[in-house]
Amino acid sequence: MRLNQITAAATDLDASIAFYQLLGLRLIVKSAHYARFELPDGEATFSLHVADGPMPRENAPQLYFEVNDVVFEASRLAHAGVIIERPPTMQTWLWHEAWLRDPAGNQLCLFNAGENRRYPPWRLDAAPGADNLHLVIRDGALWSLVKVDGDEEAWRALQDRFGDYKASLGPFDLYDVLTVLERDWPQIFLAHQNGIREFAVSDETEMSF
Repeated sequence: MRLNQITAAATDLDASIAFYQLLGLRLIVKSAHYARFELPDGEATFSLHVADGPMPRENAPQLYFEVNDVVFEASRLAHAGVIIERPPTMQTWLWHEAWLRDPAGNQLCLFNAGENRRYPPWRLDAAPGADNLHLVIRDGALWSLVKVDGDEEAWRALQDRFGDYKASLGPFDLYDVLTVLERDWPQIFLAHQNGIREFAVSDETEMSF
């Protein structure tokens, strides 16, 4: 499963469109009551829908946009007239954050968290492990996942190892290989994700599926 889109309420659609374009989003759909944007990076989209009635300012959903440099983005937006409600601050949960609101009053966080976005020290499940997982696509129904350490040209050894070698992808850590499978080969992901998780933390060096 992937999160594709968030829709936020707008009271003045044109003002909100201008705000999110200033933020860096690209407008791709517009009607009298609706607008949709593409994000500069990734596949997610963001949309606006004109709402009637007052907008809640507290206890309402918050929108998080990841940026490379929080200080730069907050300064750029402030220079353009956007009010920064909370200036860039490094939080105890290891996220660098700045807070502001769009023209409708929706609360936004500009943040950068690096690896701590997905892998904070207190993450509940297993660590992602080493970047040593190579997905071997073979000629036929059988594929393999192989652990190979420290070799950027591991594909050459894998090509020699598997006579039906077609291609290989990696190196990945556990979560990256699961992400690739879920995105590109969802049936394989659904059938084998638990086995792949067990393999990644085991002493085994190869699994086939």
